[in-house]
Amino acid sequence: MKNTMLILLFAVCCFLFLFPSNISAHELFIQVEENETEQELRVDVLWGHLRDFLDEANHDQYELFVRYPNGDTDQLSIESIGVHAVSYVPITEEGAYTFWAVRKPSTYTPDSGITQLSNQMAKAIHYIGENSSNSNQPIDLNLEIVPAGDTSNFTTGNFESIILLDGVEVSDATVTAYGPEGEILEGASDQNGRIELNLDSSGEWLLKANVRTEETGMLEDEEYEVISQTSTLLIDTSETNEASSTNIWTLAAMFFIGLFIGAAIILLTVKRKSRAI
Repeated sequence: MKNTMLILLFAVCCFLFLFPSNISAHELFIQVEENETEQELRVDVLWGHLRDFLDEANHDQYELFVRYPNGDTDQLSIESIGVHAVSYVPITEEGAYTFWAVRKPSTYTPDSGITQLSNQMAKAIHYIGENSSNSNQPIDLNLEIVPAGDTSNFTTGNFESIILLDGVEVSDATVTAYGPEGEILEGASDQNGRIELNLDSSGEWLLKANVRTEETGMLEDEEYEVISQTSTLLIDTSETNEASSTNIWTLAAMFFIGLFIGAAIILLTVKRKSRAI
């Protein structure tokens, strides 16, 4: 019996050591996948950890919205598929498709014993074509990470953003960036709400901003003393498929042009030799 308890305790310790993120605070985030055949975007609202543990989807807890390239906005219907809450959006024009989601507020009590109201938000921007005029314009989120400039051609390097709380620049917001190679960058917004992070590896980066304010209230008969606002923005620093396909077509065009020129030179040489004979 004693040996069994020791083995069980050892297994639990190993689990906590190997999988710490699975039991840490979750994030709400959005991933967008383009289906060129169907000419539509698949939008996944996820609750958990990027590239790691995800909780089972409960689409009733989420609201999902889109801002189209022309500036129009719409609330999207959501369906649950496994651990994903999914929506499909037809591609109607070129430009920036900005998606944002809000999770139903909830309360939790950390080790400090102070009950908090948790507001979770997420945003992602997907580009079609070259037009992206409204990608750095804010949307209707309590807490928001707004790119300081156009990110349609951003790959790796310094990424500057502005943190807005209720539409106003907020200082001392805690900002964390999770990189594709396990990087964790941390910082805080300055007095103008700005922060710059060096996203130096290629792939998906999840930026998370958090602001906590002391404010009491009630949610479903439970009293809280602090409001915790958390918002994420997913940034893809890898080269787009469109750019890759463009390079392939460019190389193919250069090949056929070279082939045509080579054939023309050979024909001209053959004609000159035949005349000489």
